[in-house]
Amino acid sequence: MVFLKKSLRFLSDYSFWFGLAVVLAYWYWVHPVGFSRGYAEDMCSADLNRQLMADQLRIFGRPNFATDLVMTPFGANLPYMSWSIERDWLGAFFWDWNRNFPFLWCYFGVSLLVSYVVVGGIFRKMGLQNLVAWGLALAVVAFHVPRHFKAWHHHEHLLQHWVYLSFFLDVWIVHRFWRERRFSWNLELWRGLCLVGMLGTVGIFWGPLIMEWAFVRITLLAAVVLGRVRRTGAAPLAFEWQPLRAILPILLSAALFAIAVQWYLPLYEAVRKFGSVPQGLGWFASRGWVIFPLWFPRIPGVRLAPIDGPETVVTIGWFYWVPLLVALSVLKTKRGGPGWKLAAPFIALLAVAVLYMGKNLPPLNGFQELVMSVVPTMSFFRVASRWGLFLPQIAVAVIVLAWPELRRWAAERWVAGPPARRRRFRIALGAFIVTSLIEFSWLLYPVNMMAPMPETVVTMLERIREQPGASVLNMPFCVTGGNGVCNQQCRNYPWSTTGVCLRTWHDKKVYGVYASRLSYEDCRIYDRPPFTSWFNAWGEQRCFDDSEWKAFCTYLDQHSEHAAVLVHPDIWLAAGTPACRREFDKRLGAPLGEGSYPVAPTRGGEGAWPSRLLWYRPRCAAAAAS
Repeated sequence: MVFLKKSLRFLSDYSFWFGLAVVLAYWYWVHPVGFSRGYAEDMCSADLNRQLMADQLRIFGRPNFATDLVMTPFGANLPYMSWSIERDWLGAFFWDWNRNFPFLWCYFGVSLLVSYVVVGGIFRKMGLQNLVAWGLALAVVAFHVPRHFKAWHHHEHLLQHWVYLSFFLDVWIVHRFWRERRFSWNLELWRGLCLVGMLGTVGIFWGPLIMEWAFVRITLLAAVVLGRVRRTGAAPLAFEWQPLRAILPILLSAALFAIAVQWYLPLYEAVRKFGSVPQGLGWFASRGWVIFPLWFPRIPGVRLAPIDGPETVVTIGWFYWVPLLVALSVLKTKRGGPGWKLAAPFIALLAVAVLYMGKNLPPLNGFQELVMSVVPTMSFFRVASRWGLFLPQIAVAVIVLAWPELRRWAAERWVAGPPARRRRFRIALGAFIVTSLIEFSWLLYPVNMMAPMPETVVTMLERIREQPGASVLNMPFCVTGGNGVCNQQCRNYPWSTTGVCLRTWHDKKVYGVYASRLSYEDCRIYDRPPFTSWFNAWGEQRCFDDSEWKAFCTYLDQHSEHAAVLVHPDIWLAAGTPACRREFDKRLGAPLGEGSYPVAPTRGGEGAWPSRLLWYRPRCAAAAAS
């Protein structure tokens, strides 16, 4: 027992540094293998967006969202790509400095550190003990299974610092209101800064953060109004205002807003030009996965489907659910505290999250549509399962708010009461600690990432960059949006999206586009010869016939802006057959370069199947001779 007390005292004294070391260790553990850039589907979106923004800033001096910087023929709408002010604008400067610098990984590290330091600091301000404050901050920032399993697939899921700051600043505001009967307008200004900072993130965060902000203020306002009407004997609420301390959050908010305006004004003009896009809701998750115990698949002999099967993981583990349910239970009995109303906004948000992520039956079958129509920007939240990204924060918000009651409840069972009850409690606590350690082991599970592009292919693409001509024709190429638009022009998905991603190496304009959202107007750009017959050939996995070869050469002859033709024979399988390969060699000559790269992402970035890449000259032999 003495050893245990000394160990706890040591951990308490150095809990900040221990938590910091674990956060840094986790950050290093998930680094992209070889710090490589992505080159397939969502794996390349962040790199491509940074490159596009760097082009815009270099040419126009400001965000422009010009479509003729990336695509040929011109016309696709770039406003609806997964833009993010912080990631893409800041990343653009790093791109111009050194495109091989691991910006996204470093940015993720800064996001983790800011979240950990601020959240832990807030918990200390709320009166939590050193070990508890930094332990809970470490847990909620690092042990985030939904984020972990989408780490390098959806880069925007990684960067949640504004989510953490928003949630736990509101937790502090709620705590002060109910526990201390104080309300600070200065804290409201800092919370306003978070709302402005939210605009620097991707749109999927906006709706839930606006909802969380509104829920907190609605419940506090209701408490003030009802308290005055009922004239209860509660202590009066003290309103605090410190003018000098208001200067910094006001200046920071103004600076962020000034940056956001430069981004969103041209973005708004581009959206007006292209109009609205379909925003169909989909990718629902089974609600059973929400409470799935992460220790269960670790039992020897248990065989289950991968826990990261859904589009976005919603499993967060019993490490969160057990104390959350206990917290709700002790809040119900009040135990000298304010009761459930203390955590009401976060309980309401949890209910919305669980109801939203799954398919509903009457009378709730229109619930998602109601939320999307009432809450601003929720139309961006078309992937219902992404509510899993907010579940750890919601759970810890309730746990922290109920911590005084939880602490008393645990102390009563640890040292007081009948020996049998104390024994049962200690056994249950020991089992919880063991299962939690088992659940933490999922953070050691390799994340999905791309292998580094082989040097031979990098060299070939960099040689293409030096060739005259503004465009590269990838065969096959893909036109599709994550909202399901233009799918008929994206055969062999998702591998046919690779051509767009290769732009981050050769810097040329490309055919096709993969974006989070496209409009039907984008489909019409390629809904004409010769592209329609190409899409058919790629979808049917056949080589061109004589008329298509003639049209192909005619098209190349009419478009002298091409720098290269890149053929992917392991995506367009017909192009890999000897007969079709002879046809290409006959018309375009022998390849100027050849290589292969692992096209599919894998756990840890190793062991993917290789895809060949053939570099051909951009003119047919007869046309070149003439």
